[in-house]
Amino acid sequence: MRKIFDKWENLNIKYKLFSITTGLLLALAIIIYLILYFLLPSYYHKYKIGILQESIKILNEQSINYTTEDLEERLFHMAKNQNLSILLTDSNGRIIYGKNEFIILKYSKYIINDNSKEFQISIPIYTKDSILPYRLNIVMPLQPIDEASNVIRNLVPYITVVAILIAMIGAYIYSNVITKPLINIIESEREAENRRKDFMATISHELKTPITIISGQLEGMIYNIGKYKDRDTYLQKSYESTQELKELVNEMIEVSKCEILEKDLTVSKVNLSKLLNRLVQRQMFLIEEKNIKTTLKIEEDVYVQCDEERIVKAINNIINNAIKYSPQNESIIIRLYKKSQKNSKKKVYIKTCLEIENTGVTIDEKYLSEIFKPFFRIEKSRSRKTGGSGLGLYLVSQIFESHGFDHSLKNKENSVIFTVEF
Repeated sequence: MRKIFDKWENLNIKYKLFSITTGLLLALAIIIYLILYFLLPSYYHKYKIGILQESIKILNEQSINYTTEDLEERLFHMAKNQNLSILLTDSNGRIIYGKNEFIILKYSKYIINDNSKEFQISIPIYTKDSILPYRLNIVMPLQPIDEASNVIRNLVPYITVVAILIAMIGAYIYSNVITKPLINIIESEREAENRRKDFMATISHELKTPITIISGQLEGMIYNIGKYKDRDTYLQKSYESTQELKELVNEMIEVSKCEILEKDLTVSKVNLSKLLNRLVQRQMFLIEEKNIKTTLKIEEDVYVQCDEERIVKAINNIINNAIKYSPQNESIIIRLYKKSQKNSKKKVYIKTCLEIENTGVTIDEKYLSEIFKPFFRIEKSRSRKTGGSGLGLYLVSQIFESHGFDHSLKNKENSVIFTVEF
């Protein structure tokens, strides 16, 4: 028994749901069958007898206003509607209604045989054209429902097979409908949890380096050890390390905010054309410092639906990266345009495309798939000579993914191009 429980515990959630649903549907089918087989006959008997008794009560109350002919007509319709054998006799036993020989013989059989499968009733009944009461004898057969029960019993094998098939088909559909989104949610949560673990592990490593450097430098200065006697120099270096640490912490806070608030986007209609021109002007000091030629191919009044604050952060980061990693006297080309595309149903729709290209540099192809991972830097030493923490493009990727915008980073012949499709 323990082995069965262990196997059940290790079973895939999809198969667990399938088994449980099949069992429940099969149990439901069996319960319905048993209810029909055992309870239907007795319920049917009570139902039919109840209707007959109610009909006789009404007839008995109203018959005093009938003539004998009216009573016979009423009895005819009653017998026809309720499948009854009816015999109406006067006080001398003479048959008034039910003269048909077949009915008499049938009635005689019921009287002779006290058969529990028939319901019999005999009452006196008065009419307005007769001083003495008539005797009304009624026999109601209850056999048909018992025959139906026998038929149901004979159909057990077929009913069982059909019930199993319906249960399995229903369980399969139900388990697929329920488990597919459920498994997707579980896998998504598991993937997110793994990303968080990796992120925390990398954070620990990234924070450890500057903290160790600062701690070592301060300790050397406290004890006046060797080169650390030059306090001014190493205080400056410690200060630079704390600034790097501050920048790293700020970027980690931004990433955390982006992940936590991923579903809380404040979406509005944003003029992307004006936004790009404004962001380029903001970086103009760095552009002029490196003597970088800037080419803007921006269509006017291009609007997109997005969270403006986060998109500003993402695009600003891309432009800043393009400037930072471009050699002196190179170029940055920014293009914003619309293009038509067809979907799987061959319906034409418009996409807004943003391309930010910086020349004079390429990225090794093997690093392109890793570039959006947190703390990834191409430098083997993971140094921060370029001022990068490795979180910039990860943050950009998180922002675009939260909006559902496709983005990619590719090499051209002598340049790198970042593309976003809104």
